[in-house]
Amino acid sequence: MEEEFSISTIKSTKKWKILVTPKEVGESLKYLPGELLKNVELIPTGGRISDTEKLIDLLNDKEAVVLDLEAITSETLKRCANLKIISRFGEGCDAIDLKSAKNNGVRVAKTRAVSSFAVARHTMSLILALTHRITENDRNLKNGIWKRTPNVSDESATLGIIGCGEVGKAVAGLSKAFGFRIIIYSNIHSSPEYEFAGSLEELVEKSEIVSLHLPLTSETRNIISKDMVETLKGKYLVNTARGKLVDEEAVLYSLDINEMLGYATDVFLREPISGISGELAMHPKVICTPHISALDRNTNAKVTERAVTNALHCLNHEHEKVISYVV
Repeated sequence: MEEEFSISTIKSTKKWKILVTPKEVGESLKYLPGELLKNVELIPTGGRISDTEKLIDLLNDKEAVVLDLEAITSETLKRCANLKIISRFGEGCDAIDLKSAKNNGVRVAKTRAVSSFAVARHTMSLILALTHRITENDRNLKNGIWKRTPNVSDESATLGIIGCGEVGKAVAGLSKAFGFRIIIYSNIHSSPEYEFAGSLEELVEKSEIVSLHLPLTSETRNIISKDMVETLKGKYLVNTARGKLVDEEAVLYSLDINEMLGYATDVFLREPISGISGELAMHPKVICTPHISALDRNTNAKVTERAVTNALHCLNHEHEKVISYVV
């Protein structure tokens, strides 16, 4: 469920300067309520800033940033003395040095639950594209090949969901409507209508398709390790969470030797793709998209408003209205 947030109570005697790095925010500014814009000078960069020195220069006189996926290092935080709040355009904060942010008195907020259903819809599109061989059949027909291969029957397929947060629960609900059997592995047992696996190994063993819905932490990094990939023989893997959850070299090798049936992903170890991520994207058994699972006009407008509102509430010391702080 999305949490309520309001701009009607935002009061400010100052026009705050907020740097905006996601390209999608710039495109959504016209949908922001006029009342919100009275309190802020939004300064779009036109897209993600990959150069650290340029980012520091742009942040130097700003009190806040609505941040894409740029790395915010200890050095960046030390040199941007005016910065008070990093408001993520999204949920992942793994590129931000959270300990250094806390030490430098910089708050970090994320737009929790706003884009969950959009990510779940995209996940379902990847699952169905894999199990119905959409790209394979399309490619064959474009090459003049009439080859009719049966789809995976939803009635006989079990979807294993790793992580039962907002996205994981939404994927479970959508998948159930399509006829999949559901099993979940999570430390949160908040959905009693589903079967829960006692271990990751049990989930993989019982599933034909495995879908990842975890944040990136020191515990979850590379959770789909080389050893775990070996247990995915004859199965599909889907990832709309974070690229670093998966050992891409192991997945590529498994696909090359015809062990894993297929991999569908919206996220990569390296973004934009290069190196092993680029090799994986080119594999014929991989269906991939460029980290766009939450990108649609309606969701962008909601995330934009939440991210800007979070920043303003923080700057105006209305901390109880921020949804939600990480630091």
